[in-house]
This record gives sequence, structure tokens and C-alpha cells, in this order.
Amino acid sequence: MTWHDTLEGLKSELTDVRAQRQARVAEEEAELRKEREDLSRMAQTLGVEELLAEMNATLLEGKGEIERIVGWESGGADADDPELDAGISMNGGEPDDEDTDVITTVLTWEEGGEMEIAVDLGLSDEGIYLQINDIEIRPERDALEQGLVEAFRDELEL
Repeated sequence: MTWHDTLEGLKSELTDVRAQRQARVAEEEAELRKEREDLSRMAQTLGVEELLAEMNATLLEGKGEIERIVGWESGGADADDPELDAGISMNGGEPDDEDTDVITTVLTWEEGGEMEIAVDLGLSDEGIYLQINDIEIRPERDALEQGLVEAFRDELEL
């Protein structure tokens, strides 16, 4: 077999391997899109933003601010530059997969200093998780309500 024949054989193998790899990547991307859609639906079902808005209106007389950060959505003017888009993770360090598969909703207010309640709803290897101020709770409405009350009390040291 000549050098050229060997290269042609390798080229044929590469075509098959590349097609398999591309199919696998497309399948993984479709699965991730579905998981992220499920996560968004769960955030809506749990009513995270509505609960924080109600806390803001009732306990803070509307003086707080609510921000929602969806880790996998690109933002603003830097969306065209992948290097800038991936610059800093939500925890301030280098970005990683955990930072992109999370919806963070934060209520902040001033009361003798900046106070904050952060709710993270995200994907992990074990499935969907829910955290309030880095404390993991069950991803259920009643647990979220109770956790938010406890987080508010903790922030004010009540």
C-alpha cells in the first residue's frame, strides 16, 4: 500500500469518526437545552421572583432590588466576543460549567449595610438543586418559602 492509499484510507476513517462525534455533540446539546428549559420551567413554577418581590413589597416597602441572572444566556454588547463573554463566573473566579447551568435571583437592600438573599436554581450531576444563600434546600415551594423567611431572619440577625 502506498503512502497516498494510506492517507485515503485514513481520510475515510476520519469522515466516519467526525460524523459520529458531530452526532454525539448535537445529542448532548439537545439534552442540555431540554434540561435548561426544565430548569426555567421549575423557576417559574416555584415562583422564585414572585416570592422575592412579595418579600420586597411587604418587608422592605419596595426599597430592595431584584436581579435575575440566567447563566447560559449571553449578555449585552460582549455577546459577539466569546473571550469577553466567558470572562468571569458568578462567584468571581474563572467560569466553569456549574456557573452556566444556574438561574440566580437576588434580592438586595440597604439596612445598616448591604443585605442580600440569593436563590440559586441549577443543574448538577445529581439533578436539579435549589440553594438560598448557599444553603441547599428541597426544590419545593413550601421549602422555598420557609427557606426565604429563614434567610431574611439570618440577614437581619433576628
